Amino acid sequence: MTAAHAAPVSDQSSLQVSVGAVRQQAASTERAAAAVPCERGKAIYNRFESCTVVSAKVNVLKNGRPVGSATFDITHKMTLKRKSLKWSESVKVGTARLVGNARGVKVGLSVKCGGKCKATNRFPRGRSLGASISGKVAYQDKVAKLKKDSTSSKYTYTFTKAGYTPGGFNYRTVPYRCDDTFWSGSALLMKAGCVFHTYIPVMTTMSTLPDIARNIRTVQAGGGHYGRIGSGKPLHREADKVIAKKNRDKVCPPGQTPPRPGLSCDEYPFASTREGGHNVSADSRGTAWVPEDQQDAQGGRIQGFHKQARVLNRDAYWVKV
Repeated sequence: MTAAHAAPVSDQSSLQVSVGAVRQQAASTERAAAAVPCERGKAIYNRFESCTVVSAKVNVLKNGRPVGSATFDITHKMTLKRKSLKWSESVKVGTARLVGNARGVKVGLSVKCGGKCKATNRFPRGRSLGASISGKVAYQDKVAKLKKDSTSSKYTYTFTKAGYTPGGFNYRTVPYRCDDTFWSGSALLMKAGCVFHTYIPVMTTMSTLPDIARNIRTVQAGGGHYGRIGSGKPLHREADKVIAKKNRDKVCPPGQTPPRPGLSCDEYPFASTREGGHNVSADSRGTAWVPEDQQDAQGGRIQGFHKQARVLNRDAYWVKV
């Protein structure tokens, strides 16, 4: 998140405002399903939720000298929708600590998002700092079929007081992305939706396929530890089915004979990743013979994960087994 500070005003009566720095922080991948926490000075987010807490201060100046101040926090909670281009955000200007001649300072908020995204601001107008002030912002994107749209929200705050030159600041959210790319020809596989795309999601559904999970653990233990959380490098989706088949054929050649009937060649990294085939060094890839039913289940689970987390071409993800 970036923040812009208003320059001090030399007018005899003015409001001088400032906003604290905010650090963007992905929520723990080990607690990906847990609610996103809210912490001052941070913008914490997972694939679909974010919470940003900004500290702010308004100094009331008379003849260049402070005669009052108001300090408070601003909290934004945004929840994106996996299968909708409409979502909402709550905004709360917290209870302000007023000192001296700080009464009567009013706050205004303007919200914009880029691209084809539209923000409808329902934050209360004309309210003075003091008691907490809560409002909503509604969003809607209009991303076209087979397209994606990445943007962020920009908040501009203005503070006014009768007889004083106003002040303000602005900052932006964690970026988010909407897409309508889950199609197979003319067949819609999943409705359009949105994610915080810089968050790296975690695939966990391989853990209940025991032979496949064993192969993944073996490969993740060596080389570049691809897909392993913490010490490894993430995998990246390869959406081109032709390339994915070439990846698989390189490590599991068609026509090879399994050691016994009912087994199938399993490869890791997955063929449907940019790390598949021979795209990583030999010590970072591997194959194993696994029961055909597990191999059949694996493909559906990978596709299901792509939908569940809206993983697009080249998007990164982890594999936990």
